[in-house]
Amino acid sequence: MRIGRRMPTTTTLVVLLSMLHVAPASAGSRPRDAVRARVASVSQKWSDPATWHGHLPQEGADVVVPAGSRIVLDVSPPPLGGLEIDGSLSFRDKRLDLTAKWIVVHGALKVGTEKDPFVHRAEITLTDDDTSADVMEMGTKVLGVMGGTLDLHGRSTKGWTHLAQTAAAGTRKIELATGRGWRVGDRIVLASSDYWSDHDEERTITDVDGTSLELDTPLNYQHWGALQTFAGRTVDERAEVGLLSRNIVVSGDIDTVSRGFGGQVVVMEGSRARIEGVEFRDMGQRNRLRRYPVHFHMDGSATGSYLKQSSIDHSFNRCVVVHGTDGLLVKGNVCYDHVGHGFFLEDGAETGNKFIGNLGLGTRATENGLLPTDERPATFWITNPDNIVRNNVAAGSEGFGFWYALPQHPTGLSENGTVWPRRTPLGEFKGNTAHSNGDRGLNVDDGPNADGNTDSTNYTPVVDPSDRDSDPVVAHFENFTAYKNRDRGIWLRGENHVVTGAVLADNRSGATFASSESFLEDSLVVGETANKGTPEPWEDTGFGGRELPFFWEPDAPIMGFEFYDGRVGVRNTTFAEFQDNPVRASGALGYLAPDAFSIDPKNFAEAISFDNAKHVYMPDPESGMDGDLSKVFIDKDGSVSGSAGSTVVANNPFLLQPDCSFNAGWNANLCTSDYATLIVAGNDTAAIKPVTLSRSDGVQQILNGCCDDSEDAVTSIIPNRAYGVTFNGGTPSSSNYVLWRGRGRWVTLTVPAPAGARVTRWGQDLATVSGPTALDNRQDSGYYYDSATSTL
Repeated sequence: MRIGRRMPTTTTLVVLLSMLHVAPASAGSRPRDAVRARVASVSQKWSDPATWHGHLPQEGADVVVPAGSRIVLDVSPPPLGGLEIDGSLSFRDKRLDLTAKWIVVHGALKVGTEKDPFVHRAEITLTDDDTSADVMEMGTKVLGVMGGTLDLHGRSTKGWTHLAQTAAAGTRKIELATGRGWRVGDRIVLASSDYWSDHDEERTITDVDGTSLELDTPLNYQHWGALQTFAGRTVDERAEVGLLSRNIVVSGDIDTVSRGFGGQVVVMEGSRARIEGVEFRDMGQRNRLRRYPVHFHMDGSATGSYLKQSSIDHSFNRCVVVHGTDGLLVKGNVCYDHVGHGFFLEDGAETGNKFIGNLGLGTRATENGLLPTDERPATFWITNPDNIVRNNVAAGSEGFGFWYALPQHPTGLSENGTVWPRRTPLGEFKGNTAHSNGDRGLNVDDGPNADGNTDSTNYTPVVDPSDRDSDPVVAHFENFTAYKNRDRGIWLRGENHVVTGAVLADNRSGATFASSESFLEDSLVVGETANKGTPEPWEDTGFGGRELPFFWEPDAPIMGFEFYDGRVGVRNTTFAEFQDNPVRASGALGYLAPDAFSIDPKNFAEAISFDNAKHVYMPDPESGMDGDLSKVFIDKDGSVSGSAGSTVVANNPFLLQPDCSFNAGWNANLCTSDYATLIVAGNDTAAIKPVTLSRSDGVQQILNGCCDDSEDAVTSIIPNRAYGVTFNGGTPSSSNYVLWRGRGRWVTLTVPAPAGARVTRWGQDLATVSGPTALDNRQDSGYYYDSATSTL
């Protein structure tokens, strides 16, 4: 039987994630027996008894600032019950504390302005300990903005910088890359610069001398602070230093920490929030839906609202949540030590938001989070690609750095079957950095289902997302830096992705594309730098005592670019410092291993350069792994092998012929053959596997399919030759044969079959011929039946 090329079909998974609704406030929600301010035509002082009809609010009192009132907070009042602001409450620029069980703003709450920031210290402390309370359906311990305006403008300061030189373990002095105006008494955090996300360290500044800081206690770990150069390009693994202290503080009370029941800020529909220079400390409520440190909830268009140059530290539930809100600016913030996902787009309908220049670190996993994925959290969880994500740093998560977790359609309150995040063009992903993450730096895969669990997800952007057949749009991931990630710097799944200008260093694997028509271009990939990290005393270390990404598997190879699926490729990219050592192997180019799935024999490398790097490493195929048996890639211009158009082939005799030469250092072969894909499929799983393919020279290969429920077996083959096919489980009642990725090529198959078997192509009877000579002379598919041997 002779077959030509046919393309298989693909399927799409539909996923949903539901969330709860927050209703607007009702008139009956206002505090009873409240102390009400007087309505006046002029501003009134809080400290003036006349403002309160002769009696100042006392401790525990519920207070209402009615519409039409303009109150200036000129003293720190005693701790209040609830505070409802229907008019205006503004802070005088002096040292002030405002403590209340909860605060709801229908009018305006102002601490400073954009043009005239608040320069003294102001603390807003939320205290309600009744976990069952529900203030206007926002829970409690809340600063809620419901149709009003929140203006919090602290002293202008940049929130984070880098080290200017490496800070050794045991030192109390560090040098910053740039002066930031930070002060004695300020709290800072140093990011990890190795594989351990929890090697971040919080300290207090005790002395400032220009860009030099003295800390209250010595550092426990080394924090890298030097730039390195490879092949004329810079690798920046300098640890970030974030400022946690701000002169305006919104926090939970002293009981918050032991109970995990912190404060929350909620900005509701029709509200505006302009927040800059604020510290949110001990916020968020553990395992409670919608109870986050800063939460823009179903705010619709948030153009004009922002969260800038602020910090969120020691959160019990996420960091910044954007839910049903578009056009929000989140810029220059530091988010440190938070449980579960950090910067969080909730439903998948949120678009046009800008996440620019934020630093997130200390992203902690939890087994009892709001979502199953909080067990492997992302510092940036992005559910719709139509947002701007620029110049952010994910500097230490127990899971992922950046996770494009795209549902099939938006979920929860934004549920909409006409919006397709998995087909939506990428807004912008540029200039971001991910390091010291327990899994991947950038993960574009694993979209959420309705129950919060995830499935493999193909991100395939098109011009019209509602029409999957509309023209494709390339998703450009630009100038991404990933280092010291335990698994991979980048993992992509989908179609039409291009990564340009990346710098990937010290990852277990630089990049793996489980994609098609996706490419790494104009990039630098480094195996190991001079940054050896700070291994824990009990972990296995690598050669020279350096920290390993897989300390539990010390001999795991260090790889640069791993081919997978396809067609994928790497162009115009430099690989540096990939060398074997006594502990483990290494290679600039190779394949994901072990692998049971099919790969594209047209995967390629082109215009590659090497700087002290072994070009290729392919481990021997593992038993039962069909993908391992199929691994080949094309060296288009000879920059890998010195022979343009040749193919690098795994150590599998079935794929070799006399023109191939073995490279022992690569554990791979260099061949002049091209390769195609053969699919053998059937409707009877038990009968189709295992499948034995036999070459005419007697070399055999046994295929087992990709997984337990697989009904097909897929492999690379040398085209334009004959193969025998036998089924060790017995002849199936029906079977299918596809020559794929082999345009202009052919194979002849000899297949056991009963007399009278019907052979079709596209449902039509296939042409039958008189014998082998006639079959060999055909230009398209055909067959003949040999009754003596009962074979097609």
